[in-house]
Amino acid sequence: MSLCLVLHDFAGDGAAEKACFDAVYEIAPEHWRVTPGATLVATGVSPRYLRDHLLGALRAQGLAARMLFAARIEPDAAAHGLTAEGEAWLAEVLGE
Repeated sequence: MSLCLVLHDFAGDGAAEKACFDAVYEIAPEHWRVTPGATLVATGVSPRYLRDHLLGALRAQGLAARMLFAARIEPDAAAHGLTAEGEAWLAEVLGE
């Protein structure tokens, strides 16, 4: 399983946000919303597949994202300012 960072902007469209996160749950029940525009997703799929899956879920409902970006996070990722819960989740997912 790998970890992907998904950056997203739904332009305030709550329906698009809900559709996207429903789609995240379909393929990656382990995820953590870091900020309103960034989510870490533990998944076995590639970043391209993840992006396409999320965009497909939006299109299926006639919705869109202003921006959607997915990239794999390496195990040696470094962070500052995360909550204690977030740091623990990240360490668990990255196998530290």
